[in-house]
Amino acid sequence: MKKLLLLSFCLFFAAAGFSQTTAKDSTAPKKELSKEEKAALKAKQDADLMEAYKAAELTDEQIATVKSAIDQANKQYNEIKNNPALSDEDKASAKKLISDQKNAKLKEIMGAENYSKYNAVRKKQKAASPGQ
Repeated sequence: MKKLLLLSFCLFFAAAGFSQTTAKDSTAPKKELSKEEKAALKAKQDADLMEAYKAAELTDEQIATVKSAIDQANKQYNEIKNNPALSDEDKASAKKLISDQKNAKLKEIMGAENYSKYNAVRKKQKAASPGQ
């Protein structure tokens, strides 16, 4: 009986130790990108957006308005991300709300049909992008 009890304790602590090491690995910080990598990523994102704008047949005025709406949403995302007073759940719900508002604004600017075209291209781009 003592051996069985000792064996169960050993297995428990081994499992607990293993789960802690895998948890540390999964929360490892992301690799920092070099300036060149950041510039290349930004250029790719801009090219992808322009492709989506063209697919949606947007005018230059609509593109400018859409860019402004996206920039405004990104600023709000960053404010939420950097707010230590909010819990992870609060941040997630706030980001969802911002995303819904942004999408409604984009749909209003583009029109429903063009928004559908834009959204389809963006989904394909995100699916093809590594790390997404």
